[in-house]
Amino acid sequence: MTVELYNDGNHMCFSYDDDVTVSDGIQANQFLVADDAHAAVIDPGGDLTYAGLYTHLNDQITVKDLDYVIASHQDPDVISSLSKWVIGTECKVVVPQLWVRFIPHLCRNAKVSSLRDRVIPIPDEGMTIRIGEAPLVAIPAHFLHSEGNFQFYDPTSKILFSGDLGASLIEGQHK
Repeated sequence: MTVELYNDGNHMCFSYDDDVTVSDGIQANQFLVADDAHAAVIDPGGDLTYAGLYTHLNDQITVKDLDYVIASHQDPDVISSLSKWVIGTECKVVVPQLWVRFIPHLCRNAKVSSLRDRVIPIPDEGMTIRIGEAPLVAIPAHFLHSEGNFQFYDPTSKILFSGDLGASLIEGQHK
C-alpha cells in the first residue's frame, strides 16, 4: 500500500507498505521524494521488492525518468535491487562513500565503466542532494545501524527518513 506522507501539490513524499515484497522477503523502508518533475527513491530494497515497488511508484511518477536511487547503507534489503534500477532508468546512484566499491557487485548486468558516471558518493560528513528545487539532506548516522549509515532529512516536508535506525537491536539484549 502506498502511504502519502506529504503533498503540497508540488513536493510529495510517500512510503510503501509490506505489500511490495513478494514471498518471505525482508522489506526495508522504501520512500519516494518528488519535487516538480524530479524524484528519488530512498532505500529501494532487494530483488523481491523491485516489481511491487516499481508498480506503486508508477502511480506517482514516470519511473523511467527517476533522478536518483539513494541508499542509506549497503545491506541487501536496502539496495540489492540496484542492477534493475540502473538498467531500467538513467538514475544517479547516491551511496555512502564507504560503500561505493560495492556498487559493481550489485550491478552485475551493467558495464562498470558506465556506472562510474552515475555514482554519487556521500562523504562521511553528509551532503545535500537536490531533488528538483528541494534539498534532501544526508545526515551521518554512522553505527546507528551500520558503518557508514545515513539518514535523510527533507526540510520541505520536515520528515526524517531514518531507515533501519535501531533495527539491529536483538531481542533480550537491550534494557
